[in-house]
Amino acid sequence: MESVPLKNPYKTKTGKPWMRNSWVVYLDILGFSAQIECATEKGTANDLLLELTAALGEAKVDLVFDPEEYARYGIREAPYVVKMFTDNVVLGFPIRDDGESEFGRMIYIVGLWQYTLLKHGFFVRGGMTVGPIYMDDEVAFGKGLLDAYEAESKLARDPRVVLAASAMDLVHHHLAYYAEVSGSPQNSSLLVDADSQMFVNYLYLPVDGAEGLSGEFASDIEHHRDLIINRLKEFSENPAIWSKYAWVGSYHNHFCEHYEGLADLKVDSAMLAQAPRFLAQMYTRKGNTIASQCAQPARFTCQRPGQ
Repeated sequence: MESVPLKNPYKTKTGKPWMRNSWVVYLDILGFSAQIECATEKGTANDLLLELTAALGEAKVDLVFDPEEYARYGIREAPYVVKMFTDNVVLGFPIRDDGESEFGRMIYIVGLWQYTLLKHGFFVRGGMTVGPIYMDDEVAFGKGLLDAYEAESKLARDPRVVLAASAMDLVHHHLAYYAEVSGSPQNSSLLVDADSQMFVNYLYLPVDGAEGLSGEFASDIEHHRDLIINRLKEFSENPAIWSKYAWVGSYHNHFCEHYEGLADLKVDSAMLAQAPRFLAQMYTRKGNTIASQCAQPARFTCQRPGQ
């Protein structure tokens, strides 16, 4: 028997477009354009393409839903809509009641998307909001999308998925359901950063509800640490980019500190701060050239007048 596609929740019974108040998420792979340019210059663009397609193929397993599974329970309307374009993802979750159940599923999907892409070396940044949106296979339209994009581009800054003000307001409302904030699921799935910005605790979501941490998960955390260390070294002379991975290192350490058995997998805290250095620590004289002790020599020569 051929399965019947689930109805798009953003269309009326007659098939007309219908904007609905929704949780809206905009996700982007951090620095992907630069990765393409760099790979093209090195002649490794096809290798990057293969890495990307493998990562997206694995991550999509948790992103898309099985219509037949819903049909078995008599559900005829899709719970959410996904729109993808290379390194960008837009998610729309129509709010049917108070929005908490949709929020729980959305956070789980977003966190696993981040987690899976990171296993392949791709860091994710994103924004989450509440607002009106319409989505289908060709169109994503509405203030909710604009706000989610603005949160990603202006608030996220680092490789984190942040909640815009409208999303934080609804989370605050949900927290009031619980006798103690510590007893809410949001207390584990979200964290509050130094700038008071809520963001998705993506390392937690794969082990949500687990009685213990598996060896496979510990290996993933070790890989996460090594990836951070490599990026910190790679961008040590580019403060604007280096600071993003220093943030990930701090988040990684925070997570390891709160789970037994992960303390040895922390990033050395000395790597997460760039203290001022004397010039003699950075440069040496080689003939008439000043050379940097880092990977690349300085592009200037040092000559006294008359030499």
